[in-house]
Amino acid sequence: MRVALLLGLLGVVTSSAAAGFESVSSGHGRIEVCAAGVRLSLRGGWGGGGGASAVKEPVTGINFPGNLQAGGKSLELLGCGERRKKIVGPVAVNVYAIGMYVDQGPASAAGKGVSGEAAAAKALSDGSFTKSLRLVMARSVNAEKIGDALAEQIEPRVKGTGAPVDEFKGFFKGLEKLENQQVVIFTQTGSTLAVSAPGNRSSQFNSAPLCKALFDIYLGDKPVSDNAKNAMVSGFLKLCGGK
Repeated sequence: MRVALLLGLLGVVTSSAAAGFESVSSGHGRIEVCAAGVRLSLRGGWGGGGGASAVKEPVTGINFPGNLQAGGKSLELLGCGERRKKIVGPVAVNVYAIGMYVDQGPASAAGKGVSGEAAAAKALSDGSFTKSLRLVMARSVNAEKIGDALAEQIEPRVKGTGAPVDEFKGFFKGLEKLENQQVVIFTQTGSTLAVSAPGNRSSQFNSAPLCKALFDIYLGDKPVSDNAKNAMVSGFLKLCGGK
């Protein structure tokens, strides 16, 4: 209902659908609607830069820019989703939203010929091309708790590899509380994982197993967010021309 109202207000004309998106256009630009969120591709004059796009993660309402400057490159958003945490029985709260960005050319080359969601998720997780995870807090949480929660997921994935998990946890221990809407960015370049956090805090970890394990949290067989994995994989398949 709300989407239909929005499209009506913009004078939208529906065009062809592709890769799970309903694609529509108006005098202002293009809108794509799917389960992962609403993507607005805006033209100048409607509040956005030429060709820039943004996605609102539907569960948390957090916005993700279509592009991210990281690792010395301009990366494109593949998809985003929410991370929820159960507190009592079935009751859960939104902790953060997570979005994945990739270097288009190398990522597309790595996914060439890939068919199916499982193969796409593996290619996306294992690829050494430049890619980032943009984590946006949906509530205020002690930074150490976020680091510990990530490390708890990483440790079984890197057992016996010598990955610097303690150093990774230590980075978060040195941070203040992560407030609602604050951002932490993880960027893999080759086998190096760079982490940037509020307060101009940053660190680098040279460990291929650590890189793979971090992305596997969201792309592996047991992701912490099904919605995030589905959106990221769908975006990757679309980028690579797959289905």
